Amino acid sequence: MLLLAVAGHAQVPGAPHAPNAANVPSIPRAGQTMRDLETVRPELPAPSSLELDLPKADDRSVPAASADPGIRLKVQGFRIDGNKVFDSAQLLPLLSDLNGSEQDLAGLHAAADRITAYYHAHGYLLARAFLPPQDIEDGLIRLEVMEGRYGQVVLQNKSRAFDGVLRQPLSRLRRGEAVHSAELESSLLLLNDIPGAEAKGTLQSGTEPGTTDLLVEAEPGPLAGGSLEADNYGGYYTGEYRLGGSFYLNNPLRLGDQLSLRVLGSDKRQRYYRAGYQLPVGPWSTRVGVSYSDMGYHLGKDFAVLEAHGRASIRSVFVSQPLLRGRAFNLSAQLQYDDKRLRDEMDLFERNVGKRVGLWTAGVNGNGQDNVFGGGQTMFSASYSTGRLRIDDPYTEFIDQVSARTGGSFSKMNLSAARLQRLSNRFQLYAQANAQWASGNLDGSEKFGMGGPYGVRAYALGAGSGDQGWQASLELRYAVAPGWQLSAFVDKSVVDVNKQPWTRERNTRRLTGAGIGGAWAGQGHQISLALAWPLGQRDASGGPVRSPRFWVQGAQYF
Repeated sequence: MLLLAVAGHAQVPGAPHAPNAANVPSIPRAGQTMRDLETVRPELPAPSSLELDLPKADDRSVPAASADPGIRLKVQGFRIDGNKVFDSAQLLPLLSDLNGSEQDLAGLHAAADRITAYYHAHGYLLARAFLPPQDIEDGLIRLEVMEGRYGQVVLQNKSRAFDGVLRQPLSRLRRGEAVHSAELESSLLLLNDIPGAEAKGTLQSGTEPGTTDLLVEAEPGPLAGGSLEADNYGGYYTGEYRLGGSFYLNNPLRLGDQLSLRVLGSDKRQRYYRAGYQLPVGPWSTRVGVSYSDMGYHLGKDFAVLEAHGRASIRSVFVSQPLLRGRAFNLSAQLQYDDKRLRDEMDLFERNVGKRVGLWTAGVNGNGQDNVFGGGQTMFSASYSTGRLRIDDPYTEFIDQVSARTGGSFSKMNLSAARLQRLSNRFQLYAQANAQWASGNLDGSEKFGMGGPYGVRAYALGAGSGDQGWQASLELRYAVAPGWQLSAFVDKSVVDVNKQPWTRERNTRRLTGAGIGGAWAGQGHQISLALAWPLGQRDASGGPVRSPRFWVQGAQYF
């Protein structure tokens, strides 16, 4: 029975008087450990910046009608020429109230301004309607529109990327097309998204009447960068104190590509490595990439006697597609495949269990900024995953089949959202929530975690997890001085341990905590800390209960 309970980590279905799992330390596994290691709190991206010189419409070729300002004309109707973006059936209703009225020259110019305003409201900021010289017959007034069309699109490339790479985001800005602010903004931002390139756009008068040339200057961005971090964000049994580093190299092949590396180690011999590579393909700024991550662990503290250790590796390939790109709102979609290989060993019992998960994930994520109630930032994501778990050890597979039945096909859906709301010059309110729904009982690598620095902060990493549930945080932030911030927060999480319960053990777990925090950010470095107290239930499954629990992280960026 000892072997069944420890090595199999299972209970006999329907066993009476089952112990409360919240009070029993849970043996970390490779899948759960890797899941906790790669989980991060949703971060609001920095607002998109764009350097664009947008001149007024070119007046050189706009012949102004002139007449005695005191003359009044009986208007029977209007005719609009030069309009291609909007047909006359859309524009003429803007002037319908003027039919049958008498107008002087100023009134007719005001009529043209209505058309101009309509174009501007729809993003055509260089368009202009005007009253050309004409002989008016039968009260029919002719207005002409110059829509502000592209002439030449000139790229001056000083970055490391090839010209062809930088021209791809600009390919939608075609000669003869009307200049639309959203399309122009999107193209330049997508160009700026290319690692190692920083672009500036300038619109200037074209060589042909009614045209505008776009000059794009691409300057070299950072060739490389990275960070060093130290924290106590690790698991109690795998090593709380960690030291890590990240490094990225932009444009190593001059293809708009990026190579990224990350290493992490704990004080209990946990090691983590990750390498990733991605590059843009095609005219729509699609990005494809691959990554490989590997983690090894050894259990210490109460579980050292088990001589337990293991390894997890993940091979991933993904494709990401921007759907909307702008300074105010962004939306993208991603498709990813993960091949997860998990192995746990207990030398005391000579147990060696391997698992393999193939997982497809499709998702969308977005972010934006607005002026609602004083202004704020919002981000959200939604994903659907479907996969299959294979267990290579017959004994473990048998235990699974008569208990949790996690093997085989499964699916899950994840949602997350966050909002940073400005309250005043010094106060901000931050709220975030995430949730998971599952089709059935899940392996530990796919469960929803509750505790830790990115969950309910009053509890240890690995304290509580379930097949489905939710977690939310509310945080009031106060800017003491530039770079200095204090906060007070409350966290809560509720999960169903098993989607389909198979024991009499309580299946719902709730964790709540509250605390205070502080952060300091300077030029290239940052320190954050938090103190959190559990409210209500005390969960020891991830390690000893501490009140308060202290989290600290420091980072140096270069």
